[in-house]
This record gives sequence, C-alpha cells and structure tokens, in this order.
Amino acid sequence: MTEQRNLLTPDTDEGAEKSSANSGVASGAPLDSFANLEDKGGWLTFRVTRAARSIPVRITREAMEDHFGAGPGEKGLAEAYLQYSVTINAKVLELAPSGDVYSTENPLKLSTGDFD
Repeated sequence: MTEQRNLLTPDTDEGAEKSSANSGVASGAPLDSFANLEDKGGWLTFRVTRAARSIPVRITREAMEDHFGAGPGEKGLAEAYLQYSVTINAKVLELAPSGDVYSTENPLKLSTGDFD
C-alpha cells in the first residue's frame, strides 16, 4: 500500500482553493501556498479553480517525471507542480469541458500522454 503524505495543512475554507490557471509560481515557492496539494506516491492530487468551481485533478508521477522533471523524494512531485503549475493548470482547463462535474472520487486524470 502506498503511503499518503499530506504536504500541506489542509485549508478548511472550501472557497479558498488557491490553485488556478493564472497562478504562476516561481521555483522554490513555499508549499503552503497551495491548498489540497497531496503527494500520494504514484500521483499528485490538486485542485484547479474555474469560475466559482474547483476541478479535482490527479496527475501521475510518470507524467510529472517525464515532462516536468519531478525528482524522487517526499516533495518531488509538489516542487515540480509548483514550478510548472501554469502549464499543468492550462492543460486541466483545456481537457475539462465547461460544465463537466468532477469530484474527489472521480477527479480529472492526467497522464504522460496528455502532454505529448
């Protein structure tokens, strides 16, 4: 079983998702600048805001390593996401048609083929 690591203190205010397509973050930014960013070993989960809704997303470790240089270790996925969040979030918005409803149980799933 893969150990789940919560890299951030969960944000309890549901309206406070901080990730969006326009949230460019420079490398080395503190991880606590994003709510709901979790490294689950084989994938990273996060949320992208569109209008008044947020889209739950799951991206594979393979995609993060192949396309965004994610390194090994506890924070490798999160650090790569923070560096490339604008590109990743833009792909989420491109692939998630307006009106589609995703949930925590049924997130938008991104894999390495989505970035080829």
